[in-house]
Order: sequence, then C-alpha cells, then structure tokens
Amino acid sequence: MKQNVKHSYEPIIGIWVKAKPEYIETFIENWENTKQVQAFCVYDVPPILPEGGLVFLHAINLNRLMAYAEYVGYEYIEGWYEHVRIKNDTIWIKERERIWNTYGPNRLHTHDKEEFNDFWEAQKGVRGLFLMRNIFTVTKRVTWDESMKILQVSRPVGFSYKYLTISQVQKFLQLIDVKMEIKVQGITSPKVILKPIINL
Repeated sequence: MKQNVKHSYEPIIGIWVKAKPEYIETFIENWENTKQVQAFCVYDVPPILPEGGLVFLHAINLNRLMAYAEYVGYEYIEGWYEHVRIKNDTIWIKERERIWNTYGPNRLHTHDKEEFNDFWEAQKGVRGLFLMRNIFTVTKRVTWDESMKILQVSRPVGFSYKYLTISQVQKFLQLIDVKMEIKVQGITSPKVILKPIINL
C-alpha cells in the first residue's frame, strides 16, 4: 500500500552575504545620504531572490552581523568568461566602466575609482551584482557563532553568500530584535511583502 508523503516547501527569500566592514559602512552611509539603490558586486553569479527579499550583511574582519537590507534585483557581468578563459579583456573593461558610470561613486562600496578597479580584478574578477535598498545598521551585537547556528555551516569560508529560507530569515530577524510580518505573493514573479510589527 502506498503512503501519502507530504513534502513541505520553504520559499527562499533571503541571503546572508559577507563583506569588509568598511564596505558595509559605505553602503549604509550612501543609503542614508542619497536613498538610492545600492549595487553590491560579487565574485560569483549574482544571487536571485524575489523582489523585497532580505539581505543580511556580515562584516568579515569583525566577524559579526552589521546590517540588513531589502533586495531589489540583480545583474550579470558580461565578458567575465572571456577575461578568465580567453584572456580577452575588451568586454570586461567596458563592463567595469559601465558599472562605475551607472552606480559610482555613491551607489557602490567605494567612492574611489582606483579602489573600485582593484576590487573588480581581485579573486578572478566580479561576475555579477545585486541591488538593495532600505539599508539599516544592526544595533544588537550578533556574533558568527549565533549566525552559524542559523546558516548551519561551521566556517564563513568558501562562499560569497548563502541563500536563506523564510524560517531562516525569521530567525535572523528575531536575533537582531526586528519584528516583521513576511508574506510571499505570486508564483511566476514572486514578491516579498515586509510589514513592521508595532507593539502598541
């Protein structure tokens, strides 16, 4: 006799991503000063989330959670394959200049063009970026050990970011003392609706 097995599905609505603390500070400062969407470059394929998903920013050197933000979208970087495999940098350099001219200097992790150029070339080069807004500082001190329990990994190495299910996002929000109602709307083009919970 066949038994009916129920499979539970948890939507992926967030990412945990690591960066140098000074980069995160620049993103926070940029957002507070301009309220413009920020572009986070990654040495990997860009994370793809529903619009409105949550981004948790972990400071590498400080080894703690430093900020959280709202996910907007993503871009692939053209010319990366040619740069790495064929050693043809024509498209690669054009993309670097396009990204700087589109997002720099107040929508990137640095205001300095030379620093951006160096970052672009490091670790085999930038492969994509994701966009975020509503960037807030995490005021509560959250250590790597606390994040590790939610991420279920032992060390923050070997990856640029980790995808988060809705329950993991909720655990991170609880960890940083942010009360928020989360709803996922739509199937083909899902969107995350975030609503702060205010205690009266």
